[in-house]
Amino acid sequence: MREKDLLTKFLVGNELHDSVTLQQFTQSFPTSYQSSPEIKDLYRVYLNARHQVRGKVRRNIEIEVRRNPFHLDQYHEQQFDHVDGNDDQEYSVATSDDMDIEDIDKHLTLDQAIQELTQAENIFLEEIRQLEAECNEFTQEFQNLDRGMDNIRVPREPAHGVNEEALMKDLQNLITLCDTITESVPSDSSSK
Repeated sequence: MREKDLLTKFLVGNELHDSVTLQQFTQSFPTSYQSSPEIKDLYRVYLNARHQVRGKVRRNIEIEVRRNPFHLDQYHEQQFDHVDGNDDQEYSVATSDDMDIEDIDKHLTLDQAIQELTQAENIFLEEIRQLEAECNEFTQEFQNLDRGMDNIRVPREPAHGVNEEALMKDLQNLITLCDTITESVPSDSSSK
């Protein structure tokens, strides 16, 4: 584990020695902003991000040490020693050479992947059902609108003897029909 200690000491170092104090952090801003309470929030975010990066570097060091060819050769030798001299059998060591170091934390077992895919499928199926229900509602509303439009009669000869009362009644029916449709249709802001 000497390699791990050297890499950790060189890449991670002493956290207290490398960190920036709050006073040093605030001095890096213009004087008009140094007394702002948001500076402390930024400092906290900086420390959290720094802590996460240091943790990721430590995990990458452990992965790199495990992937060291020298250690893999030792592992092969130990496996062949346990076979009691039977060198005909081959042993393969599972390495993460085909995986990116960044993605090693995201590696799932087959059961976990199946479970996540099943959950995602259920979520998508529910969304599809909701969209189909909304489409059916809109179709029904358009059919109602079509039926409502059939009730509105326009006189064939509007210039000759237009019945004002009948025209006003038809216009009022059209306005009420349009109002009911616009009230039942969700707006963009309510659907989010």
